[in-house]
Amino acid sequence: MSTFYEAASRHGLPQSLLTDNGAVYTAAPRNGRCAIESELIALGILYKHSRPYHPQTCGKVERFHQTLKRNLAAQRPAGSLARLQAQIDRFIAYYNEERPHRSLQRRTPTEAYGGRIKAKPQRNGHPPARHYRVRHDRVDAGGTVTLRYRSRLRHIAVGRANRGRRVVLLIADRDVRVLSAEGELLRALVLDPSRKYQALG
Repeated sequence: MSTFYEAASRHGLPQSLLTDNGAVYTAAPRNGRCAIESELIALGILYKHSRPYHPQTCGKVERFHQTLKRNLAAQRPAGSLARLQAQIDRFIAYYNEERPHRSLQRRTPTEAYGGRIKAKPQRNGHPPARHYRVRHDRVDAGGTVTLRYRSRLRHIAVGRANRGRRVVLLIADRDVRVLSAEGELLRALVLDPSRKYQALG
């Protein structure tokens, strides 16, 4: 989710998002929701999945990967991850900001994107949050997880039945949701800044 919010901070929230059916993108086979599905629903973003075993649905990004791989293969192999990242960054800058595309009437992707009116998330009744964070934790023996808010550590009860369970905390200012690693919502609350311990109920 942190990568998603980093992109959203640069380009705005999208109206919809298309992904494949990897376990990180959908918990439907496990009869639940994963963290990204729950978050997009809360944001009013339409979430679309490609048809299983049909990579053509995500053909544009698959074609981009092919172009990137060809570019990297034509260069001297990077001797470190930092050098590889530098090669990728250079290619992305060239691809988006310098190289004209036939499918875009010889414009760059940056020019085409900048010239369009942006679609926005659909309204779903949730107030827009002002601040987003994602925190990974494990429920302690007492059935709580911790969260730092305004420089003070807060303890959030999620129940002793969940002790030892890995969780994801989605934080939007004082609105906090605690999800299991599989995407099950364990608790949603509005943080009370006057209390160190956020009790159940």
